[in-house]
Amino acid sequence: MQFLRHALFALAAGGLGLMVAALFLQVLSREFRWAVDWTEELGRFSFIVMVFIAAAYGTLTRTHLRVSVFSDLLAKVVGVRTVDFMHTVILLGFAAVMTVFSWLNFIDGLRYPNTSPAMGFNQNHLFLAMSVGFLMIFILHVRDFWILSRGGFLDDPQQEAGDE
Repeated sequence: MQFLRHALFALAAGGLGLMVAALFLQVLSREFRWAVDWTEELGRFSFIVMVFIAAAYGTLTRTHLRVSVFSDLLAKVVGVRTVDFMHTVILLGFAAVMTVFSWLNFIDGLRYPNTSPAMGFNQNHLFLAMSVGFLMIFILHVRDFWILSRGGFLDDPQQEAGDE
């Protein structure tokens, strides 16, 4: 898991760096009246890809944003493992649905391209980034489901040490 953590972080950081560089070049090009129309599109596309990579990284490291007031109250009644199990099943289903539908949109985009004006890029290829991101999230939740079904806890430090 350590390799995956570093790889996802590096890819997300690279996407962020590419987006910042493209947008910085766009600001410079406006100031000096250079004709670089592609910078806005490159910044937008790299941001979209980075979001899905960073979402998988957040899922892997369990650092994604979540509102836990209700689940913390419920955990006091039914237990932490039960609440984690319910979360995992719901998120597993959501990731599966999003993987399938983003893949179907990608396939449709191959038949009916939506080409960007400046770069000539088929924007439907961005659904591939969405599919891969949600597939990674799905796989990570399958791992969580396995840990919980064997009686473990998701935030158990010994479980984390066993993963690496």
